[in-house]
Amino acid sequence: MQTEKEIKEMVKQKYSEIALQDKETNASSCCGAGSCSTEVYHIMSEEYNDLEGYNPDADLGLGCGLPTQFAKIKKGDTVIDLGSGAGNDCFVARAETGETGKVIGIDFTEAMVNKARNNAEKLGFNNVEFRQGDIEMMPVSENVADVI
Repeated sequence: MQTEKEIKEMVKQKYSEIALQDKETNASSCCGAGSCSTEVYHIMSEEYNDLEGYNPDADLGLGCGLPTQFAKIKKGDTVIDLGSGAGNDCFVARAETGETGKVIGIDFTEAMVNKARNNAEKLGFNNVEFRQGDIEMMPVSENVADVI
């Protein structure tokens, strides 16, 4: 039986590989959302293309739904995205928080954090940041977020 540390390391390695793959490869994998049934689990299907803030460079096809549609994010909120990947949900959340809000993406894979930071830089977003860390020990102060 593998230890918790070994399992986390295996997940980190896999997501590091995924960060470098194209969206089509990711969506067809067991980690992607491409196999979700739109008939039975329609809220889990992803159609980001029409959402404000959507960035195709940050969409790796790995999500499991559109959490921002249900989060009731308001202008000026501080939002934390756990398992932020390349940043797509963060950029959609930023469109909802506006320039007065803040979005913090947390991912424990260095390759994903680097990809997300590059995407944020390309977009010129100064109120979206990405931190490497474990969601069981989030690298943020207590009571900093309005929405997680």
